[in-house]
Amino acid sequence: MKHATNLTLLILASFFLITACKKDTEKTPDYPQLIGAWEGQTSQVVPISLSVTNRDGILYISYYKFQVSTNNGYQSYEQYNSNGIASISSTQFKIILGSGTNGEAYIDGIFNVQNMTLTGNFAVYANGNNIDKFTGSYDAALKQ
Repeated sequence: MKHATNLTLLILASFFLITACKKDTEKTPDYPQLIGAWEGQTSQVVPISLSVTNRDGILYISYYKFQVSTNNGYQSYEQYNSNGIASISSTQFKIILGSGTNGEAYIDGIFNVQNMTLTGNFAVYANGNNIDKFTGSYDAALKQ
């Protein structure tokens, strides 16, 4: 009987040790409803796509793709990083794309959790040109 009691205690101790050491890899972020693919249109009437992912309870922009009309035609901007490109603080983010004579190039956004929309702005420089800055805005919604 004593052997069975010791075995039971050993099993229980092992269970509690394993449970205590288990890492919670998917912590719940503040706004889990933002996770997913977002699609919309820029003020230049071209598509824009962004993705939001959860990494250890922190939301990140993990992908973006959009085009901007410049004086040399359309220029594409696209980046993916499974670890996240920029974190979302509260419901806002800003991704710095570089800088030039007229300030930084970026894409930013603010999520509205009441109506599940995303609005933002962008500013970019044409390839090989750090003087001519092109700006615009966009609206997007969570892809269903």
